[in-house]
Amino acid sequence: MARHTPPYLMQGLIYPGEITVFRHQPGAAWREFMYLLARSLASDVDLGPFQTQGAVDTLLLVSNGLLPADAAYVAALQSYDADWTATDTRQHLHLYHRAQQQDESVLLDSAEGRNALLATLRPGTKAVIVDDMLSWFSDRKSPPHDKVRVELVLQDLNKRGIALVLFAASGKTGDRFCQQHLAHRMHEVCLTPDTCAPAEIGGGLRLQRTHRGLHEPLPRCIQWWWLVKEGEFHTGWQIPEPEDERTAKQVALAERQLLIRQYAAAGWRQREIAKCLGIHQSTVARTLGRGGQR
Repeated sequence: MARHTPPYLMQGLIYPGEITVFRHQPGAAWREFMYLLARSLASDVDLGPFQTQGAVDTLLLVSNGLLPADAAYVAALQSYDADWTATDTRQHLHLYHRAQQQDESVLLDSAEGRNALLATLRPGTKAVIVDDMLSWFSDRKSPPHDKVRVELVLQDLNKRGIALVLFAASGKTGDRFCQQHLAHRMHEVCLTPDTCAPAEIGGGLRLQRTHRGLHEPLPRCIQWWWLVKEGEFHTGWQIPEPEDERTAKQVALAERQLLIRQYAAAGWRQREIAKCLGIHQSTVARTLGRGGQR
């Protein structure tokens, strides 16, 4: 019997009408990854092992304009990356830099922001990428005067089959927002620094998906990197290979401890965490005790 393969925009990461949240830790080259993710969707270029299924209209929302690091990176793409300057990318990728346009910080969960987003979407848009979740959505302490429910904004995109991709720094505020509005409806991916990434004209990170689909052949964790060498733009990836069984167990333990702390920060009870991960509640308690959480 043939297996049913769900439609995807980028296999293992982005699916039509669904939400993917990339949580990045300090030091991870997430902004570079974000630009290449947008380029890959718009130009039908695979991103490492994550395959695309055709070029799609993609809207990239950047809150703070082109920072110096962004400007240097985009300049490298324009100079050395043939896919960035390809016809498909120019046709399908729409970049909006809020600060560069000198626009006010209108939030997507305000009536004004919601209407502006709908007006900006092209008829064939299939993906919206947001560079900083907490710069585009309000928190409970300072809602806009014309606040609308976040769920309504998500429904606007879902009804159109548009994938929403959010980038957010790891932290309690982001955890709280995800737990309140996105729980049980998002794919979460953790981006962490990779000390083996090129340090000169390049960079990289370690990408770890929290969940993996049934029978999915893609790895849960990869190392991804980019660099400019001899006037050409290159990207690459590999699966981290533990040197021995002991190292493999240490990696698995570290991954489990990371998940325990993330779920606890999001407000999960120890009993719920233990059931989700298939471990004893005392294991959860010990992990949180070592990390200073109770």
